[in-house]
Amino acid sequence: MRLLKTMSENERFNSTEQSIIKYILAHSKEISHFSIRDLSERTFSSPATIFRLCQKLNLKGYTDFKIKFISEINRTSDLGRPITGRPITDKNPPDSIVKKIAALEIEAIEETKNEMDTQQLIRIAEKINDAKCIDFYAFDQNYFIAQMTSYNLTQIKKTSIANLAANSQYMQALTCDKDNIAIILSRTGENKRLIDIANILKTRRITSLLLSPAKNSSLAKLTSEFLYVADTKEYLDMGLLIFNTGVRYYLDVIFAMLLSQNYWDIKKTYDNFEDIFGRLKDPWHLW
Repeated sequence: MRLLKTMSENERFNSTEQSIIKYILAHSKEISHFSIRDLSERTFSSPATIFRLCQKLNLKGYTDFKIKFISEINRTSDLGRPITGRPITDKNPPDSIVKKIAALEIEAIEETKNEMDTQQLIRIAEKINDAKCIDFYAFDQNYFIAQMTSYNLTQIKKTSIANLAANSQYMQALTCDKDNIAIILSRTGENKRLIDIANILKTRRITSLLLSPAKNSSLAKLTSEFLYVADTKEYLDMGLLIFNTGVRYYLDVIFAMLLSQNYWDIKKTYDNFEDIFGRLKDPWHLW
């Protein structure tokens, strides 16, 4: 989780702040009852020191910290630990793995959801709805998420493209219509080919969205909108699973918003589609 991950990065904090964090983590179930003065007395610090620590955690103050900290602690109860550790090792029996993977995917969705800005989502959905075509830019595993989403968008009458080859994606950026919108998927925010493509899109003034955990990345500086997706750094921390789950959830939310905006028109088209291909009883039905 975002806050707990930051709190675990000792290099960010001085010795006093590390001591306060250690106390908070050891007394996580009691924090909801502590005022800032209570916590300062128990940690032999001052309210001002705790307030500065909250700001260093990119929070508005102690009240904001308590809300987010308690929320994240409650959501890790199924895991028994934050997602920053090794969730799966050689010590895990199958029943434990079943529970932990479910909890990890739920956590990835919850963290991504909690960072969503409703007004930004509404603005983005309107831009996508008005776009002539939705162009995806992604490589490796991210491409297959883009391909699946492009197919889903086609089902709700949105023209969408997800090219596999790098040269096709470059040409797509160079030649796409000015009224298109670009969606870029990147876990690191530093993929060289995507940076090239984002520069092309920015030069051509094409609206672009970046789905990534890397807010301060090179890609984030080049795109029109940044959308935070949950992640953790290490492969053995299930980072790839967490990121993929968060990306799919974000794109599914956007898909659902577009479906909601155009529901009756889409329903009419889908009914026509079903009439052409037949209902489920037809042996030639495609799914």
